Amino acid sequence: MKEWDIADISIRLQLGPIDDSAMDLVVKTRNISLGLAPPGTPLAAGSISMKEETSAKDCIYWPAIALSDTDRRNRIFKAAEKALERAINTKANDIGFFTMGLEVARIPSWEIAEEIVKAVVAHGKNHSSLLKINLIASTPTQVSSFEFALNNWQILP
Repeated sequence: MKEWDIADISIRLQLGPIDDSAMDLVVKTRNISLGLAPPGTPLAAGSISMKEETSAKDCIYWPAIALSDTDRRNRIFKAAEKALERAINTKANDIGFFTMGLEVARIPSWEIAEEIVKAVVAHGKNHSSLLKINLIASTPTQVSSFEFALNNWQILP
């Protein structure tokens, strides 16, 4: 586990899987297609989607996103922003962003990392009462992308 402090928020990066039962709020995957077709597009027989289980106190889900979606970066940013707002509104002390479903949907790892980190930085500028943000990646490649984004958040596009 590695840690960063941005705007008085402790950001922890971990390679999953991890137990989320101690987290107040988590963001996980529900109904993300494992392939290239946009959500809702009829796929060949045998196509599958995934949903992550949780033991956290509260859970919200990433929107359905596919590699073919041209606005996927904005959708990841908005979902992260919405989750951070909900954490404040529910007086959560910590939140966990689980990226496995986005990774399985083949969303580029740097896009996931950059958009979540940009949302965290924007949130931190408001002097948040949120104390801890957990970033849980499921691949070493995603961990590396988060490390780059967290070490270079000042220059993210």
